[in-house]
Amino acid sequence: MSTDFKNKYNFLNNEFWQDFIVKNYKNPLDKLLFSLNQKLEVDSGILANQLKARQIIETKIPSWQNHKNLIFPKQLSMEQCSSEHTALYKSKICTGEFCIDLTGGLGIDSFFISKSFKNTIHCEKDLELQFIAQHNFEYLQAKVESHFTDGIEYLKHTNQIFDLIYIDPSRRNENNTKVVRLEEYNPNIIKHLNLLLNKGKQILVKTSTLLDIKQAMEQLTQLKEIHVIAVNNECKELLFLIDANSSKKRTSIICKDLVKDFTFKFDNEQEFNCKINLSLPQKYIYEPNASILKAGAFKTIALSFKLSKLHANSHLYTSENYIKDFPGRCFELNTICRLNKKEIQTAIKSKKANISKRNFPNSVNEIRKKLGLNDGGYDYIFATTLMNEEKRLLICRKC
Repeated sequence: MSTDFKNKYNFLNNEFWQDFIVKNYKNPLDKLLFSLNQKLEVDSGILANQLKARQIIETKIPSWQNHKNLIFPKQLSMEQCSSEHTALYKSKICTGEFCIDLTGGLGIDSFFISKSFKNTIHCEKDLELQFIAQHNFEYLQAKVESHFTDGIEYLKHTNQIFDLIYIDPSRRNENNTKVVRLEEYNPNIIKHLNLLLNKGKQILVKTSTLLDIKQAMEQLTQLKEIHVIAVNNECKELLFLIDANSSKKRTSIICKDLVKDFTFKFDNEQEFNCKINLSLPQKYIYEPNASILKAGAFKTIALSFKLSKLHANSHLYTSENYIKDFPGRCFELNTICRLNKKEIQTAIKSKKANISKRNFPNSVNEIRKKLGLNDGGYDYIFATTLMNEEKRLLICRKC
């Protein structure tokens, strides 16, 4: 690391600038930078990064908020890093002596995962990002050893066998285009799978939520668990835990919403073999959490909560009695309409509704335009296909 590079960040060790950032990060950035004395010899880009980052960590990494000595990278790196919520979850999946994070980045995952290991190595091949991560580890007294290196190359040349190898590969190619498949990631997970299995007892791979889970199950050998992580009904992460010593044929799929605080477990064999009932809409309508829908637990969730499905492909569920602990949203059905403006005007007086579609030919925008409804209000419309193949709108209120 060159002295010049470090000097760019030296002003952040000054208590004046630390206090300035903590006191002013919520103020408009342009006005703030303009108001500063232009003769001050600080890097305005780095200062701007600190001010923007402080806004982000307020909700993303709240436990770091009161540490004014921490430094941060550009906004894109801040937006791409894991949240404290998801990093803490990952830290509870595995424990042991030695852990390595091959794609360390800012080091949020490394920092929280290190709490479950005696020794953790953080690898990052971006010079500035590694410098920032190392600075923060040292200030926070984290049990993390940071290296400016390519994680895969480090793994090739070490004799250490790790209890956990964590890898969060880039989902962009050399043209900066988003990619989805494991073999398109950087590092290429499929290409390096044997290396990972040789050097790690367990491997935890974080992927895009767009990844096809069934395809990944075919590609990843010795797959022990899949964790589908949501935050407030928004799917955030897919985590694939590979066990190098496992001979287990079934893969557990764990659906978790970190805000709603539920866990739903199943496996693909259960899903394939279970039989469920179809039914016309009853008193209550249920929409599973995004993590359950992403995981593909379409039949298992019905069986577990003794629900009937509206249609094999609609992924909405119904019951006559209220199921309090259902992991998702529950609604009380008021009426059923066709896609007809007059019928809807009779059912919904406020001219406002929240519209969703499940297995329905029209888009939400098309439905809204045809019905002349504004967004919002207390009424919820599910446009869906029923078991008798009729296309209907279910008018509901939240339970």
